[in-house]
Amino acid sequence: MESRWKLTTAVVLAATAATFANDAAAQDAKQERASADSPVVFGDIVVTATKRSENVGRVPIAISAFSGDQLKALGITETTQITQHVPGLQLNAWSPNVTIFNLRGVSQNNFTDYLESPVAVYIDDAYMGSINGVSGQLFDVQRVEVLRGPQGTLFGRNATGGLIHYLSTDASNATFNGYATAGYERFNRRMLEGAAGGSIAEGLRFRVAGRIARADGYVKPQAALPGVFESNGQALGGENGWALRGTIQADLGERGTLDLWYKHSEDNGVATGGYVFDNCDLTASGYCATDAAGLSNGTGGVINAITGEKASPYANFSNLRGSLDRDIDVAQAKLLYDLGGAKLTAITNYTWLDKVYAEDGDATPLDLIGFGTTAKYRQFSQELRLSGDAPRFRWQVGAYYLDMKIRGSSLTSGVPALSAAVATGLDGTNPAIDDDYNLRSKNWSLFGQVEYDLADKVTLVAGGRYSKDTKRVDYRSAVTSGGATVELGSDESFAALRPGVDRISDGDWAARVSLNFKPNADTLLFASWNRGIKGGNFTLSPVVDVANFQHGGETLNSFELGAKWANADKTVRLAATAYHYIYDNYQAFAIINFVPQVRNSDARATGVEIEAFLRPAPHFNVNLGATWETSKVDFVSTAGTAVLGVLVPGAPAPQYCTDQGDGTYGCAYPSAGVTDAELPNAPRFSVNYVLRYDVDTSFGNVAAQFDGAWYDDQFLEVTNGASSRQSAYNVSNASLTWTSPDDRFSVEVYGRNVFDTVYRQYTLNLGPLGTTSMYAKPATYGVSATVKW
Repeated sequence: MESRWKLTTAVVLAATAATFANDAAAQDAKQERASADSPVVFGDIVVTATKRSENVGRVPIAISAFSGDQLKALGITETTQITQHVPGLQLNAWSPNVTIFNLRGVSQNNFTDYLESPVAVYIDDAYMGSINGVSGQLFDVQRVEVLRGPQGTLFGRNATGGLIHYLSTDASNATFNGYATAGYERFNRRMLEGAAGGSIAEGLRFRVAGRIARADGYVKPQAALPGVFESNGQALGGENGWALRGTIQADLGERGTLDLWYKHSEDNGVATGGYVFDNCDLTASGYCATDAAGLSNGTGGVINAITGEKASPYANFSNLRGSLDRDIDVAQAKLLYDLGGAKLTAITNYTWLDKVYAEDGDATPLDLIGFGTTAKYRQFSQELRLSGDAPRFRWQVGAYYLDMKIRGSSLTSGVPALSAAVATGLDGTNPAIDDDYNLRSKNWSLFGQVEYDLADKVTLVAGGRYSKDTKRVDYRSAVTSGGATVELGSDESFAALRPGVDRISDGDWAARVSLNFKPNADTLLFASWNRGIKGGNFTLSPVVDVANFQHGGETLNSFELGAKWANADKTVRLAATAYHYIYDNYQAFAIINFVPQVRNSDARATGVEIEAFLRPAPHFNVNLGATWETSKVDFVSTAGTAVLGVLVPGAPAPQYCTDQGDGTYGCAYPSAGVTDAELPNAPRFSVNYVLRYDVDTSFGNVAAQFDGAWYDDQFLEVTNGASSRQSAYNVSNASLTWTSPDDRFSVEVYGRNVFDTVYRQYTLNLGPLGTTSMYAKPATYGVSATVKW
């Protein structure tokens, strides 16, 4: 802890030494209310998507944004819950361990700790480089912005698919203020949050906010065969975490402000790391039927893996107990200063993340797959930015540095380790693979963007960013079986076959060109080209070919046409975007020989998004969104070969497999992969909706709301196996809120997934081992109460 306080002090000194940037963004980024007759108005908000404060209707980017009041109205209390309200945004997650956002089909579905997502997540202007740190409790929020399409020019190399930015409430309010909220929900979910802030002295303010949540799991333990195959007794999908955030804001005369943040969050012993056994056509061998690519191809839904009978998606048959322990600490400084002729910004961030995770990876009471990981992640980032305005001309330039270190390990037992044990001459008894790695990644970049008014109604925007990645990995893998241990590989062994394969040193560039036409104050038409980039990385497995130990960076060229319009009294706001993606070296994830791997391919996608924000009558708000997309990935590698243990002696071998006579099957699948696959989580059509009506009475304001989303059929994995196909579904929520006349007290009763829709939020196709899935929560209902001061 002492070292962390030293680093926190270093943040302050670094920011103070910089003495720059602009407090206008913080001061101007306030919600614009379209009408005083409605406490929550969707669609009209000031954002900083271009690192300037602008109304969302005047930003030439496909963007969805929500203020803190709007998020509360939508019942959003976790970072991942925004997905139902943003066109083209979906979530792939089975626990808080790893969160995978998907925008327009662009995602990184690999669950390994050391990879970064192509959908960048920023928290209070700072990049979160670890997918382990994306999920968490959302409280005391000023705003959330979701930018669709490549954002590499202003936000960096890993914003290929877009950007999600969470902005906390800062300490800019000098009046003593705050709130407290308590809530209770089905599955014994208890929540308490609050915040308080105000002036300490002239020009010095503070704010402290926190949240704690506890919940039982909704996937209940059940014996697969009572007396023979018992469950681990663990209910999955619960919560056990808390978070605390403190910030101080100081005025630096009349020209600037300094914000200092410290944030801490914990998840302690969260019952997770389990799945249901899904879409398996059981064969006499005890394994699931597969197609020619080695992908499980059942479609019958959840089953009991022992009896083969249909089972509930909310029943846990696993025998190994899973868990998650995670601590995250963040120290950050943001200094804004107006130098007179220019404005400068300095943002310094230190992040520490530690986690320990264990899971039963097979969703059965058999010891087929055990998996556990540890990770110690450290991040330092520094952004310096200079901006200015001149007649007809606005500009900004900057520099960015990111230093990430992750030291981790994984232990995989059971079938995925069997082939490695047999190949090294071990007897195959209780096989396990132990991987240890130390990955160091550094990035520096220079960027700039200009906006030039070619005419009164025409603006040209041009920007670019040069980014340089350097990565180095130290890696070791060993297999243990029958009491013996054999080293399988290391970074040195791969480098001996191909020198330099354990190092990356690549430079690339991102760019943006946009032509904007504003025929009047309420209309914007734009055409843009964006080039987004994402750096390469490694597949840390001893059984991959040396050619696949490292995968290359990806490039996405996006061509967009957009329009935004509002009528004079702002009762109708419309936004529409059409896009075409040309994806080079798309980083496609698949399980190959039971090993999670990333290999490059090319892809294409074309789509349209529409958002409408309507106020057809006083106190009545309607928010509608719709998407259409078609996509194609040229080729995705799949299983190829596999080694399986004999589960049922004397039974016929699975299709494409032969009995080796040593207690194992050797499998060779005739197809090496899938051609013309669809991008994952990319339904052809989707619709999202919010209908909210409120009325003022003598005893306060009463608001009724109905919201949700409908998704067309989609594949949850890029391999497009039949078992990973999710049928079309709708999920809807409803709430009723009372607010006192003085706005100090409010009570909300609500239901989530009110029609009890059964749908998957995560799926992993394990070939003959079947498909493991995690289903979203069934219908829940709850109540919360808030007091403000």
